[in-house]
Amino acid sequence: MKAKQKGQDVKVIDYADKAVERLQKKYHHMIYRNVNRNIVITAIARELACFIWGIETGHIS
Repeated sequence: MKAKQKGQDVKVIDYADKAVERLQKKYHHMIYRNVNRNIVITAIARELACFIWGIETGHIS
């Protein structure tokens, strides 16, 4: 993981770490609530797309 992050901006790495934590939390929370697995995967994919959009447009916070 560190080799892939080498040379990247610290803000981008922090943003990606935040995305991973949020996506994992959301996934586990929805699975725990017995939401249909296909719906959970679609929700996670949508949220991931939003994080990618944020990186591409420079909306890193």
